[in-house]
Amino acid sequence: MKFLLTLIILILGSSAIACDCSFSAPNTSFIGADFVGRIKILKVYPNKGEEQIYRADVEVIEHFKGPKLNFIYVYGRSDDNIGTSCAVFFPEGSDLLVSAHTKEDGGYVFGMCDYKINFKDNFSSNQRDLEVIRALSSYDNSFKAHYSAYISPSFTLFLESKNGIRIKEKFALFEVELADHSNPSHVKMIKGFGEDLDGEIIEQLYQSTWKLNFYQESDEIDGSIKLIVPIYFYPAGEEYDSFVSIFAL
Repeated sequence: MKFLLTLIILILGSSAIACDCSFSAPNTSFIGADFVGRIKILKVYPNKGEEQIYRADVEVIEHFKGPKLNFIYVYGRSDDNIGTSCAVFFPEGSDLLVSAHTKEDGGYVFGMCDYKINFKDNFSSNQRDLEVIRALSSYDNSFKAHYSAYISPSFTLFLESKNGIRIKEKFALFEVELADHSNPSHVKMIKGFGEDLDGEIIEQLYQSTWKLNFYQESDEIDGSIKLIVPIYFYPAGEEYDSFVSIFAL
């Protein structure tokens, strides 16, 4: 009985302190961020007392959105003290793509739950996601939105009908304007696959319907709203055919 009680406490305790982050994709993170850039950590400063945030001097290797920074704040600890389960630490020399937000008292900060790429991790999606950020920055590096958008299942079914397709490009980007927050009034291709598929995608986007979820009441917007719709191509693997998807896997 004592062992069972201890086990229950451990399970409840671990779930209570676990860092709970929602999935972040390159396009939504870029739109929601105040700063996006590829940075190199030059110098890390110690936390001030028990503050769960530390400062780092940075070099901006590639700038995509917001002001050009020479330092940034990170949610975490740079010393040997134990931080929260959401604490992160990046040592000097780290090469990162980060999306950061303004702090209430000034400066820009990112943490565990903010979209980032650590180029030390050799993930196959790193270069593709970097190219997505580059394309978005070249198109409109001032676009800011505080809502999530959900497309009708008919569009997903359309993409599933393309299973087995062969495409050279890794992704495509489309801008969708919703005049009434639900139905597209205009669709524009930002970057296409360079195939007949582009025209089919535009046609299907015009026929789609959307549901918006504003993060706060103050974020709600009257009038038309613009969305960025990414579509990713995944080549065939040993156990599955090639496919296209709106999800960054």
